[in-house]
This record gives sequence, structure tokens and C-alpha cells, in this order.
Amino acid sequence: MKKYFIGLMKCRLIFFVCGCALLSSVECAAQNETTGYLQSQFNQYNSQAIQEKLFVHTDKPFYVAGDIMWFKVYYVDGNFNKPLDLSKIAYLEVLNKDQKPVLQAKIAMKDGSGEGSFFIPLSLNSGNYKLRAYTNWMKNFSQDFYFEKNITIVNSLKNLGEKTADSATGYDIGFFPEGGNMVSGLQSKIAFRVADQNGKGVEFKGTLTDEENNTVASFQPSRFGIGYFSFTPVANKKYRAIIRLNNSSVVVSEFPTVYSQGYTMHLENAGNDQLSVTVSTNINIGNNAVYLFAHTRQSVKVAALGAMNDGKAVFTIDKSKLGEGISNITIFNSLRQPVCERLYFKKPSSLKITANTNGDEFRSRKKIYVNIDAQADTKPVVADMSLSVYKIDSLGAEPGADILTYLWLVSDLQGKIESPEYYLNNTGPDVEVATDNLMLTHGWRRFKWEDAFQNKAAAFEFIPEYEGHVVAGKITDKRSGSPIENALTYLSAPGTHFQIGSSLSNKKGQILFDIKNFYGSNEIVVQTDNQKDTNYRIDILSPFSEKFSSVPVPSFNISEDVREDLVTRSVGMQVQNAYQNDNLQRFDMPEMADSTSFYGVPDYKFFLDEYTRFNTMEEVMREYITGVSLRKHQQKFYFRMFNDPYRSFFDDDPLVLLDGVPVFDADKIISMNPLKIKKIEVVDRRYYLGPISASGIVSYTTYKGDMEGLQFDPNTLVLEYEGLQMQREFYSPVYETEKQISSRIPDFRNLLYWSPNVKTDMHGKKQLNFYSSDQQGKYMVMIQGITADGKAGSQSFTFDVIK
Repeated sequence: MKKYFIGLMKCRLIFFVCGCALLSSVECAAQNETTGYLQSQFNQYNSQAIQEKLFVHTDKPFYVAGDIMWFKVYYVDGNFNKPLDLSKIAYLEVLNKDQKPVLQAKIAMKDGSGEGSFFIPLSLNSGNYKLRAYTNWMKNFSQDFYFEKNITIVNSLKNLGEKTADSATGYDIGFFPEGGNMVSGLQSKIAFRVADQNGKGVEFKGTLTDEENNTVASFQPSRFGIGYFSFTPVANKKYRAIIRLNNSSVVVSEFPTVYSQGYTMHLENAGNDQLSVTVSTNINIGNNAVYLFAHTRQSVKVAALGAMNDGKAVFTIDKSKLGEGISNITIFNSLRQPVCERLYFKKPSSLKITANTNGDEFRSRKKIYVNIDAQADTKPVVADMSLSVYKIDSLGAEPGADILTYLWLVSDLQGKIESPEYYLNNTGPDVEVATDNLMLTHGWRRFKWEDAFQNKAAAFEFIPEYEGHVVAGKITDKRSGSPIENALTYLSAPGTHFQIGSSLSNKKGQILFDIKNFYGSNEIVVQTDNQKDTNYRIDILSPFSEKFSSVPVPSFNISEDVREDLVTRSVGMQVQNAYQNDNLQRFDMPEMADSTSFYGVPDYKFFLDEYTRFNTMEEVMREYITGVSLRKHQQKFYFRMFNDPYRSFFDDDPLVLLDGVPVFDADKIISMNPLKIKKIEVVDRRYYLGPISASGIVSYTTYKGDMEGLQFDPNTLVLEYEGLQMQREFYSPVYETEKQISSRIPDFRNLLYWSPNVKTDMHGKKQLNFYSSDQQGKYMVMIQGITADGKAGSQSFTFDVIK
């Protein structure tokens, strides 16, 4: 597993002459040692704590119950935003306003992407929902790292429910001193943000007053309810902010604590593509060193030391040394304690996608071509993309962040960001100020120094599923409830093409089964050797995360003005389900699914229909099955396998399987009706399966793959388990002939096309086609994509379908 982790990153120390000049050679050596220590702790943690990101492109942001939601999952390394192929499973959920899952799926991932769909049941209530996605490895970190996106679902066949009204008291008001602290007597840049309960910034005028109600500062936002002001606080004074909203409401908010002693930092442009970072303190520390450490998504960029002079130290950073996207800049004191931190954003280069159709207007049932061109750094590139074409109307909801904005901005910040595309799609001084305000108000989140100092990487609970889905469980003593250690446990998904895994429990009683290519819903059987273990209880755990972010689902409000469009959507859904149901319910087994038995090609294979049929299994085993000796002791049957390589019999029982389920009592096999058995396979050598060391294998397969009424031991756990999602085929009708064009079957599609696998050629080109429906109106073409080296981009445009 370690081969997937990022190796220790090479980094370079940058020493400022002005700092070392003020220190003795002994002091300077000690400071160098401290800088090296910080880098060592940082690199050691990050070599084990690889960061993953997911981005989900959905076909549209608004659905009616009865629709199918289509999606593609993009999977990248969180440090470099390049496609990653470590985790092979992504977990997707749709959560309601109470954070309860209403839809869940396990999606197979390959080469940095996966695809799937949700049928939206007619039982769902109308409202705003949250789509989220994560991997098993991501569960080791904060739930704020999970991908999240708001979607709207309306059930036109049920009451729309009560509207949620915004209240005057539902405002989120925050003040954020640059660097993290306000210190008495030291001027600070104070960023602020005021947003409503849906996370949208509001217009207001604010004043800051002291205990005597003296106004010490005035402020108002520049954009999205965000802005800043400068302020020098005084110790032992309490401040409060008075917010006067445009609706005449007044909200009073507490102000952050003022510390009597501490550090502040201030970052500003210094010209010539450089940044100036000023560190100030009111602590009498002489010319002791402070340290600046900058990293871009856990990749070290700058490590520097400087001496304090009259309570100040100034660092200069060359912008070219910082990576694209968000960088963390941290200040440490001489005791290696982080005392200040802030973020800086550098616009990334991107994938440039241009696309168009072969016209601006099309009649119904006409062929439409989409031509796509992909470039990066003005050169054509091969890009992995997804494309949707859907009707836009008065029901249109916010589409959410595109892949570029999400990977380089949203995923590395905390909380809801309003109109995130503004910061990447625009330029100019106002945008630079707004972007810096965003860095100050949304905090840092991807890395915490205390995690590195405390070596939290050693305590990771969830492993990456780098080979396939891992089924987790727990085994305990039925009498005491205590966990059982070193219990050999078997999991089987029975059938003609069965799956089997084994696990040895750890001190906590945890068991893990690596089950590859387990698709669809199936029965699983989990057991120990019931001839030996009679007091064990086995539980299978849900792989879905039980942690939820604090970002609320927006309030649901739908106007009566959209009723006509809502009826059109509902009728279209019902017509499609009535006339095209068979086409909408076609599923494919992915190519990666393998039907070969876990032991490969057996040494012997017996199809019993090729032999004279006996009436008992005892006769079958004695007369036909080579290499297996059937013996009897104290009125009980048992098997012994002939170890062919060593020309002798094994001393232990072989692993006996019935449709993939281990059977520990040979009497149950012998008592079966041989006419129910289709074939018997034999492996006449020692075989290892995880912790299992089997003295050969005897595998029985029934005609139906249903174990033919095998009676399980009472301690055996049998339950329905949902494996990886099967891939649904997207149905797109063809209107090539006059007969097809004049067909009286209505075509009410509002989603004309969806493709999760659009790949440009070496010239950056791709052409695809589809047909318009009978639904007139304006249609949106939305394209998301990424290159192998992590350049992401999106493009959208519209066309019309006329009568």
C-alpha cells in the first residue's frame, strides 16, 4: 500500500541574510535545526496522509421525482489536482435537510473517474437536497473535505410542502483578524463576512464600538457581504459590532477577543512579483528568530527564518516560488509553536475548452452535432470530459462550482462560497481584493500542524480501497459483548459466479473483507468455523460515513410562477417512464468485472451431467471425484485431499464450498441431492486466501447458484448487501429515417444527451451527436473536463429547439 503514497518531498531552505546576520553562529545553527525540524515533521506526516479530492458533474441541478440523475465522479490527488488511481470506490449519497441519506451508491473508480446514476423515487418530498461524495480513505479526515453540491428535487405528485422563510435572526456574522489574532497595541487587518441562512452575502453598514459606545471603526462590504478594515485594539476592552441591514434590521455581534500579548502578521504586494509578510509582536523577545513556512497543498515552497527587530520581522516571498491555487503561510515562534497563519491565492492555469453546435436553432427530432476543442497553454491536449445537454427554464437552480473552481478554490476552503467562479473568471484590482478577503474569511482547513506534531497519521482508522470494495465488520462474544481477537471469519456472496473473502479479527474485533468486482444487490453469508466457534456474534458495518458537515441545506422556496414549467417537467417524466421504461432500465456489467473463480483454473473439473447419475452424493464422491477421499469416523463424514505435488494426503480438512459458501460439516454435503449439483471443481494443492491456509479446495456449484436449501448454523449472518452500482445505459433515440421522424411515440426529453466518457484526440478534437426532442425551448450544453497533468476546465453555451 505504501507504493501509492507520495514520497518525501524535496525542499529548499531560504535564509535571509538580514536575519542570520543578527544571530551568532551557534544561534544560527540552532535556528537552522528548528527549520529542518519543521520540514521533517511536515514531510513525515504528509508522506503518510495523502489527500484525495472528488468532483461530481451531474447532468443538471434540478429534478422532478421519477427522473434519473446521471453523474460522473472525477478523482484527483489533493496535492497536485492530477487524476489519481488509488481508491477504487467512491461513495455517493443524497441527503435531506436533516442530513439523512435518501439515496446511496458505491461507484467503481478506474483511472481517476467513475460514473453512475440515481433513480429519484416518487416517495421523496419536494425540497433542496445535498449530494455528497467521498472515498473510504477520506473518512480519516474532516467531513468538510467531502465533495458537496446542492440539488433541488420537486415531487409534482405530492404536496410541495411548506416553504421555508428567511428570518432576520438567521445571519452568519464573522470577524477574522489577519493571521488569526488581535493583539493589544498592534494594528490588524480585520476581515468580515455577513451572510444569510443560505450562505448568501448581504448588504449592510457596520460600526465597531467600545465599552463606552464610542465608534472606533466603520465598515461595509465590497462584494458578497465580505470586506475588511484596519483597527488597533486595546487590551482589557470589549468591542461589539453593530450591523444595520438594508431591510432596516439591526443585529449586534460580539467581536473577537483582544489578547494582551501575542503576534500578528500582515501580507501585502511588494511589487516585482513579490509579497511582503510583516510579523509584529508586543512580547519582549529581543532579536529571537521567527520562522515562516509556506506550503501549497502540502508541497513545501518556502522555509525561512528572520530575526525580530524592535518587535518586527519582514519576510519577502517571490510569488513564483508559490504553487498555483491556495498556499498556507504559517509563522512559528522560537519555541516551534505556530502563532500566525493565513492563506494566499495564485490563479491556476486551466484547460481551455471551446465548443459549438452546427447551428443556433434546431427543429424537433433533428440531428445536432457538437464540436469540441481542448487546449492547455495554447497547445491541443487529450482531455477526459463529461457532457450534458438539458433544457433550461424558470425552474433552473444554481449549477454549483465547476471543476476548475472546485478543485483549485472551493475544496481548499471552509464553508459555503458564494459565486466562486467570480474569483477565477475575472481579473482586475477589485477581483484581487475580493480574493484576498475570501482567503481571510474562509480560514484554512486542509492541514493542521498539530496533526503533524502529534503524528496523527499513525492513527488512521480507514484504509484506502486500492483493489476494490472492502466490507467491514465486527466480531464479539455473544455473552459478554467483548471483541474477539484472531477469529478467522469468512464472507461469501453465493452464486454461480461467487465472491469469497476471509479476515482475521484484530484486538478490537474488527474484520475486513476485500471483495473485488462485487456488483449489484446480493445476499452475503458471513461466518466462522461453526464446528469450533459457537458463541460468536458477527455484525457488518455500513461503509457510508456517519459524519456530516455543518453547511446547511438551503431553504426551499418555489414560486407559483413556475407551475407551468413544473407541469411540463412532470408530464415529460411520466411520458418517458411510460413509453421508454425498458430503454431506461438497461444496465451493463463493467469491463473490470471478472467472473473467474478466486482460485483460477482448478486441477480437476467434473460436470456431473457427463456421467451416469448416482442417487447419493456419497456414491458420486467415491466413484467419480479424483483426488478427494471420503472418510467416516464416529458416524460423521469428512474429506481428505490428496496433495498431488507431494503424493500424500493432507492432515486437515480441505476448504469445502457450496456456491462459494464454506461448509464445515461434510454431512451437509453428503446429504444433498446430487441431481441439484451441476459441477464439482477440485484444487489438489495448498491454497492461500488471505489468512486462510487451505488443504486443498472442493467447490460444488448448483444449477441455480442458490445453495439448494443449505441450512446455516444459527451464528451465521445472512443479509442482503448492496455491492457496486451497475452502470445504467443512457438512452438517446435516433431519428434517421422518415418512419422514425414521424413516429407517434411522444419524445418529451428535457435531457437530450449525457456522456461521462468524452475524450479528445491528440489534436484536442472531439465531435459527437444526438437528436432534439419534441420539447421546445432553450438548451444548455455543459462540459467539464481535466487533463492527465491536472489542468481542469469547463465550458457552457446554449441553443434553441423551435417548433
